[in-house]
Amino acid sequence: MYFSSLGIITSLCVITVFLIVNKNFSRDKSDLLPVIVKSDKIAVLKFGNNTGDPKYDIVSKMASDWIIHGITENQVAQVITQDLVDEYKTILKGKKIDEDETTIVKEYLKPSKIISGNFYLKNGNLLFQGMLIDGKTNKTNISFKPTECPASNPLQCIEELNESITGYFITEDKKGLMLQETPPKYEAYKFLLEAKYSNDNQEYINLLNKAITADSTYFEPKVLRVAHFYNQKEFKKSDSLLKLIKPDSYTNKRQLNLLNMYEALLKGDNHTVYKSILKEYEIAPFDLKTNRTALVVALQYVNRPEDVEAIYKTVAMDSMNLQNCSDCTTRIYVKAYADIELGKYREAISIIENAQNETEVKILNRPLVIAYVRSGKEDALSQFLRKINIIATPAETQELYLQAGKEYLLKNDIPKAEEYFNKITNAESGIVDSKMLADALYYKEQFAKAEKVLKEVHTKKPKDIDVLAKLAISNFKIGNLSEAKKNLNILENLRAAYQFGEVDYALGQYYAAANNKPELYKHLLKAVASGHLYHWKYFKNDPHFTKYINSKEFEEVMNFWK
Repeated sequence: MYFSSLGIITSLCVITVFLIVNKNFSRDKSDLLPVIVKSDKIAVLKFGNNTGDPKYDIVSKMASDWIIHGITENQVAQVITQDLVDEYKTILKGKKIDEDETTIVKEYLKPSKIISGNFYLKNGNLLFQGMLIDGKTNKTNISFKPTECPASNPLQCIEELNESITGYFITEDKKGLMLQETPPKYEAYKFLLEAKYSNDNQEYINLLNKAITADSTYFEPKVLRVAHFYNQKEFKKSDSLLKLIKPDSYTNKRQLNLLNMYEALLKGDNHTVYKSILKEYEIAPFDLKTNRTALVVALQYVNRPEDVEAIYKTVAMDSMNLQNCSDCTTRIYVKAYADIELGKYREAISIIENAQNETEVKILNRPLVIAYVRSGKEDALSQFLRKINIIATPAETQELYLQAGKEYLLKNDIPKAEEYFNKITNAESGIVDSKMLADALYYKEQFAKAEKVLKEVHTKKPKDIDVLAKLAISNFKIGNLSEAKKNLNILENLRAAYQFGEVDYALGQYYAAANNKPELYKHLLKAVASGHLYHWKYFKNDPHFTKYINSKEFEEVMNFWK
């Protein structure tokens, strides 16, 4: 009995230890990403306009948008929007635009419930009817009480219907996340929707301004305006506009999260930027734009390529038509670079080649060149560049030659690097841009020739930080130390707000060339702390730092935001 009892107790202990170790030490890195809420997805489709008057078409979209606000307010479920349905209708291969959207919703997006409805004109008033449909059986679960309001104020009806729908899902009153706490004015909402469909930058900002003028309390167009100027690199204007925005209340977590994100972007606080975008990703993981932004921030802002795959796989790409989906190609672009950073060159090449078999996407050319070089596929690289030389402009071709040369420098294959740099330096006069020529000479270490060309470029572009850094290094290498010092002084005087560590990164390049390790690491840390991006040409992808990338100090730079 003694040995039997001891055996049972020992077995239980072993099982317990196994479960604890398995739970705590076998977690995949993707577990660090936010867990998407497991509640059922709800599709909210635009309401049918049965008035016979096309001027009310915009009301269809307004109804679905405001119902989405009501659902996300209390975090009832993840929402599939009409915008997402329309995007799938456009980009799904072999699907007709006029195909029944209910079929598309059920087949590809698979919600558990679908909210839809119609509105009519009745004695000069609008009459709204909404219903909740089972996503699997397509049967109506409930028809909500019709709402009636003046035709001049459709948001009154929409808000009443919204309360009925959210009241169906929510049994107790609790405050959650919502972008806008009260309905905006009709005209403001109309201008915002028009802005979202605009492809012209000036028209887009004009419509956002009109929306804000029509309703000064409207939060969303104010945030979109901040984002627009940030993306245009007009950081000062973006920051000024951000400071003017006040949230509806200091309990509206989603508004506060967006404001914190843009404030962090403008400060170069990339850790906060990543945390904020992941909160948005939790709310709308299937939205292509939100998903794309989360991918970019993970890779370029905080150097977490290991997080990219989990975010990328959230949206299936099998049926996407890349010719009609710029967000799709951007997602492939980021995923390919993440694979390259992780040494998964075969995966990077495969995803790019598959995309380019469907459509020619120029932004995928550079990562393909990088993956070919790093994986040792010289024949594939040569064949690809011969094709590029025929179909692309000389400038585009030379950019790829320069990139290939730099990649071979990173591999310490000097003869192969010079082979590609020579394609630039030996090109006919007038075909090569002076900056491109200077870079090729510089990376060939022909510093005397590079210095002359760089000096000419600097005269034309006196505030180009990259040119100044290379000019300073060229002067240092040929022994013109006084000139190099002058170049460094000019660099220091170029410091300004919203540079995100650009000057310090350039100084890091200089001190790497001068083999001054303390100054090198100091300036690289300052650069990354100021918000400098990690990307295909920076840090360990920069030939200036080839002999330093395995040091403990350099790893600290690479892991600064981790």
